[in-house]
Parts: sequence; C-alpha cells; structure tokens
Amino acid sequence: MLRTVAFAEERPRALFAVVFFLTLVFGFVIQAAGSAYLRWTSDPIVTTYKTTLSYTSALIGDAILLPLVNVFMTGQLWEWRRRARRSEIVLSLVAGAAATVVVHLYQAANAMLNWTMMAPYAWTPLGYTHAVFMFAELSFVFFFWGQVGLVARDQPRALFTRRILFTVLCSLVFLRLLLGDYGYVG
Repeated sequence: MLRTVAFAEERPRALFAVVFFLTLVFGFVIQAAGSAYLRWTSDPIVTTYKTTLSYTSALIGDAILLPLVNVFMTGQLWEWRRRARRSEIVLSLVAGAAATVVVHLYQAANAMLNWTMMAPYAWTPLGYTHAVFMFAELSFVFFFWGQVGLVARDQPRALFTRRILFTVLCSLVFLRLLLGDYGYVG
C-alpha cells in the first residue's frame, strides 16, 4: 500500500491514467467484448435484445465520460487529500448498493429488457457484472459528493474548481444520453 501511495505521489498522472483505464475496462470493454463476441458467434441474444454496442450512453458515456468523471473526481480528491472516516466510506457503499438495487428493480419492474436482463428479474452473468461495476461507480460518486459537502462546510470557495465543473458537465451529458437511450427524452 505504501509503495502505491509513493508511486502516486511521484507520478500523479500515472494514477489518473490507471483510474481512466480501469474505469474504461470494467465499465465498457468487458461489456463491449461480450457484445462483440455474441455478434461474432451470431448468438440469438444480439438479434433479439439490445446490447452494449447498441447504446449511445455506453459508447460515449461508459467509454469516455465515466472514465473522465472518475479522473476528475480522483484529481479533486487528490488535491484536497482529506482523510475520510470509516463511516463516510461505509455510508457511500450503502448508498451505492441501495441505488444499484433500486435501478435494477426499476428495470425489472418495468420490463426494460436487454441482453443483461432477458426476462424480468432474471439477469445474465454480464448483467451481474454490470451491476457490480454500477455499485462500485455509484459508491465512488456518492463518496466524492459526500467529500465535496464536507469540504464545502469548512471551505466554501474550495468548490469552485474546474474538476468539479467538468465532473458535473460530463455527468449531465451522460445522464442525458442514458435517458435518451431508454426513451425518456427525445
């Protein structure tokens, strides 16, 4: 652990590159590779259901916007270097789990079928993989915004940074793409 911290101290850009790469791999590449494989093997799943490569929110959001958001959030947290309490981390994990469950139950209750859930309440292995990524991502987002709130309480001017602005802008574009993919906005 200390070697990792020392490495990041000496090369913060390498830390940001790792954050971008890991988000890209776990948020997009695994799902896209599964989608591409199913297309290549002409699996009936891809002719019947929408896959990752069918969603603009995946192609742009998961592949570009979410990795950037994570880099911006990591950069801001790195700049503040605030030591988080265990309760802050646990609360973020609980909020991430709750949000993930709510989204998946909403998907199932409204029969929003795709290749990750081909029947209500019946997720595929890639559906569970996506749920794990979603849990991790949402937990990190909740943690970040919790840290923003705590920093703002003590130093309100610390909120006026480009990283926070870009985090908000990328998140709004991603949300717009996601809502568009599911027909909530035109």
